[in-house]
Amino acid sequence: MIINSSLTRFLRALWQFDAVSLSYNLLLNIAAAAFEGIGFMALLPLLKQIHQFRDDNLPAPDAWAMPAYLAEWLRALPADQRLLAMLCAFFGLIGLQSLLVTYREQHSPILQLRFVDHMRMALFRALAESRWRFLALHHSSEFVSVLTNDLQRVGIGCLFFLQLISQLVIFPVYFTVAFAMSPVISVMAMLMGVLMWWGLRSSSRASRQNGIEISRANKNLSNDVQEFMGGLKLIKIHGEAEGYMQRFSNVMADLSGHLQAFYVIRSRLQSVYRLVGALALAVLTYVSIVWLHSPPETLLVLIAVFARLLPQVAKVHVGFQQIWNMLPAFDNWLYWLDACREQRESLDDNKAARTLRDGIVFNNVRYSHPQSRQVCSVPALFIPARKTTVVTGPSGSGKTTFLDLLSGLQRPDCGSIAVDGELLHSQAGWRRMLAYVPQDCAIFDGSVRDNLNWGANDMADTAFWRALEQAAAGDFVRNLPKGLDTWVGERGVRLSGGEKQRLALARALLRQPELLVLDEATSALDSDNQQLIFEAIRALKGQLTVVIVTHHYYDIRHAVDGYIRVEQGSVGTWQAVDPSAENYIE
Repeated sequence: MIINSSLTRFLRALWQFDAVSLSYNLLLNIAAAAFEGIGFMALLPLLKQIHQFRDDNLPAPDAWAMPAYLAEWLRALPADQRLLAMLCAFFGLIGLQSLLVTYREQHSPILQLRFVDHMRMALFRALAESRWRFLALHHSSEFVSVLTNDLQRVGIGCLFFLQLISQLVIFPVYFTVAFAMSPVISVMAMLMGVLMWWGLRSSSRASRQNGIEISRANKNLSNDVQEFMGGLKLIKIHGEAEGYMQRFSNVMADLSGHLQAFYVIRSRLQSVYRLVGALALAVLTYVSIVWLHSPPETLLVLIAVFARLLPQVAKVHVGFQQIWNMLPAFDNWLYWLDACREQRESLDDNKAARTLRDGIVFNNVRYSHPQSRQVCSVPALFIPARKTTVVTGPSGSGKTTFLDLLSGLQRPDCGSIAVDGELLHSQAGWRRMLAYVPQDCAIFDGSVRDNLNWGANDMADTAFWRALEQAAAGDFVRNLPKGLDTWVGERGVRLSGGEKQRLALARALLRQPELLVLDEATSALDSDNQQLIFEAIRALKGQLTVVIVTHHYYDIRHAVDGYIRVEQGSVGTWQAVDPSAENYIE
């Protein structure tokens, strides 16, 4: 029942994706099967004509299994022309069937690729639109594994399914041809096929269970690869590469073992079908000759039909095993797609704010972290617009959680957050109004221009240079070998820490934000780079609303208008500061 339910969901998803293309594929299969069947039907009179090549006394039209008018036309031809006409007709039928098969073989992989791309894009979009609180509860490797390994398996299973259609469509054609020649032999062959299928039915459950284990092993592999690459520098420094290699080897061995188990299941099925098929063909031939005394030409056509039919039965069963093995991967995709869609953020596009005029108000806000006992509470807070605010407090006090609430990344369990009098969670444009620079800034593999372009919709170079100057990054970019087109490497490895932070700040300023949030953006920098960043922030004072989390508040005192103290998850009120006082922050 589980297998049938999963298969039904898969078929429904494929049909809903592109019913027209799927119907076209089915029609191609039916047409190809019909022409192949006609070709087989033409074999019998062709063989009879070859047998009687020098005899003009042709059999009656009924025995030819062809229309009377066609038999009469052929009868009027000389024997050599009659044979040539039949050979040409046979070749034409096979040619048409080959052409249809060619179209089908081209259409099926394209349909499969489009379907997998559609599935991958659907999950990608659902992830992008999910609430951060939901995403933070899960390891990213779960999503990466589905988007890569699981959907690749779904693609393979989908292609097998499309091939399965062609194999299933040809069955009625083969049996129609065989039944027209020998009903007894056809019924015997059908019973043998049913018995063989029934005897191997347990392999379906084994294939599905194996598919579940492969999905689990793929997720573990993705997890290990991500953690290894993310911590590669530390692993090298600590000399722990050997331990990770052993761990990676164990994960690969687990995945390889399950893949090998499936190959064993599939190869055993193929072997059984070959042996049983050969036995069935021998039995049917013996019965046809000894018991039924079938004519030689009829026997030859029957042997040709069943010689083609029996391997098709084996391919159908193996194809089903591939589909059963694929279904857990499809179920995994469907589970995460539904889960992400259930956690989709609901934003009203008609209430997108354009500017931050007055300020941001927190009123009796309370938020509980889903993975810990940490609680962030903001009883009453007003952050004025066009002011620079520093957020202070010891590590682990809840500063980052407060920023998540401020940015709209997390929604409070109770209370409200309003921007210029409108609730923050109802403003679709809020996140487009802000820019966020974390401590570990994301620099991508590509050029300086590529990193600045990220999310900026291909702005002009003049905008890039203006933002770089604002972020105190203009000089260092000009000194790079190719300026804006200099490759910075994966995660910006060819840049220093200060250069990466200034590039990230320039990228944030390119968004022309109303609110700029800096979360410990200077904590890992030396004093010279800190001063460059602080001077850049000071130059922005009064131009936009800036919120800074930093432990170096004394160095930035001339750029700050107020501060907020966070202790043990409790966020205090906004307090104005006096830059002339050395202990201006408690």
